[in-house]
Amino acid sequence: MPDGPRTGWWARLPAEGEPGSPAQRVLAAVLGDAFPAGSVVDLPDGRLPGGWQLLVRADVAGDRVRSVQVAMPTAPLLWYVELPEPAAAPPATTLVAFSDARFADGTVLTAAEARRAGVRGEDQVAALRWWTGPGLVHQVYVGPAARRRGVGTKLVQVAYGVQHARGGTPLHGDGRRTDDGEAWSRALPAHAAWRVAERTERLPSMTPA
Repeated sequence: MPDGPRTGWWARLPAEGEPGSPAQRVLAAVLGDAFPAGSVVDLPDGRLPGGWQLLVRADVAGDRVRSVQVAMPTAPLLWYVELPEPAAAPPATTLVAFSDARFADGTVLTAAEARRAGVRGEDQVAALRWWTGPGLVHQVYVGPAARRRGVGTKLVQVAYGVQHARGGTPLHGDGRRTDDGEAWSRALPAHAAWRVAERTERLPSMTPA
């Protein structure tokens, strides 16, 4: 398991939205022990603390997440389409990642916005699905051409930010994984790796032979 700090706190920063747009809030996940683990601290001066890992922008009213930035400067640009599945049993959410320059890094689109923009599913580079209630990751997939570049690690942290912005149970993984998934989990940073259980079951690869 990688070394390094595992827990941290959240900074709540003022957010400036577009005129006429819904009021927004910004939450920054910060590694370190300056405040009790998991606490939310208001920083009215708007200065981003050192050690931040996630920057989540969401509407104050409702559950719309606008963007999630990750402190991974060497990872590819990614933007996302969120696909809620409230009728699934149990209810789930899928976050699909794309890596072209049509949108700024971290942008999260709704399904309707993606349709209007002409986004095609076949252009995706990765996807993550989780059970929304318990926060349990169900599937993680990264296309072969995008592997070993930090895409999966970045995607799972974005999903963690989306889940947190809605007050859900923190995202975590159980012990069922493919060989690719096991290699990926072993390379996660400490603040993410401890949320993934030791492997208990080997699953078949999601990549067609």
